[in-house]
Amino acid sequence: MELIKDSLLYATRLETLSLYQLIPFRIIIHNILPYLQYECNNTNNLNIKTLFGYFKLDYTRKKWLIWRGLYYCDISELKECPFLTSLTIDTYNIKKLISYPLLTSLTIYNCGVTSELTGYPLLTSLTLYYCNNINELKEYPLLTSLTLRYCNNINELKEYPLLTSLIIRSCYNINELKEYPLLTSLTLRSCNNISELKEYPLLTYLAIRSCNNISELTPLGADGRHLVKVQSTAGMHSLHRGHEEYTLLTSLNIYSCNNINELKEYPILTYLAIRSCNNISELKEYKLLTSLNIHSCNNINELKEYPFLTSLTLRSCGNIGELKEYKLLTSLSLNRCNKISELKEYQLLTSLNIFKCKYLEYIETENKDEIQKYIKKYTSK
Repeated sequence: MELIKDSLLYATRLETLSLYQLIPFRIIIHNILPYLQYECNNTNNLNIKTLFGYFKLDYTRKKWLIWRGLYYCDISELKECPFLTSLTIDTYNIKKLISYPLLTSLTIYNCGVTSELTGYPLLTSLTLYYCNNINELKEYPLLTSLTLRYCNNINELKEYPLLTSLIIRSCYNINELKEYPLLTSLTLRSCNNISELKEYPLLTYLAIRSCNNISELTPLGADGRHLVKVQSTAGMHSLHRGHEEYTLLTSLNIYSCNNINELKEYPILTYLAIRSCNNISELKEYKLLTSLNIHSCNNINELKEYPFLTSLTLRSCGNIGELKEYKLLTSLSLNRCNKISELKEYQLLTSLNIFKCKYLEYIETENKDEIQKYIKKYTSK
């Protein structure tokens, strides 16, 4: 350890500066790794003796990872670092964040003591996990990505005019979304107080799981267009607005939405995943669909023609009795599909997984010869 420590100090040639002055660009603070544990008598001495630092990926001091050197060495205060652009804090008792004028990315995990965010004028990415003492977001005019998970005291989002990605999970006091005109990706999970989704004209990715009080999007617009009705688990009714709503949507993922009963046509949809949505009885003809995943949707009994489909996964779909001829299919997975008794001639198939299907034998292979031999066995003459 002494040799490594001396080599590090020699490499920096900055032995007299404080630890944080040695780190000009990026700080990532993680939990202890077993092979980096070593003893230090003075747990309050925040320097190279209590933190082990090393360069990773490059040797230009642009990325410096700091690991805790002691189980009981708690960092409670950050230092000035005027050139810092990215900061990640994991499980430390930092009581107060300080201003880093060039900071663009901030991630905080499990910092129960931190109670207030700081204004970072250049911040573009903010991620908060289990930060229950933080009860208010700040105005970040350049923010493009926001992730909130298990932050139960945050009850209001801010207006972020440049936001393109929003992820909210299990933030029970947030009850309203904002209109983000540039939003392209939206993920909501277990957000039981959110009752209304907004209109996002540039949205390409939408994932909703177990949001029990979402019942509809905005009411009928002044232009007379029908708006989406959405409610997950306990009351999701429909996801639609025809071609007027989500016209740029390419990926749709719906999970545990038992009251959703209708999907509409999304003209450029390429990926569709539906799980545990028992009131959906009909799929639409998504002309550009390349990947389809259906899990435990008992009322769907027929697939559609998807000319560009390359991947098909069906699991616990007891009422689907026939596959279609998908000329471009390369991956097929069937699990507990007890009404399917024959396959089609999938000449391009490179991955085949059949498991617990009543009329089909088990197989799991990526061998093309084995696949074609199996398909021939279950292809009608």
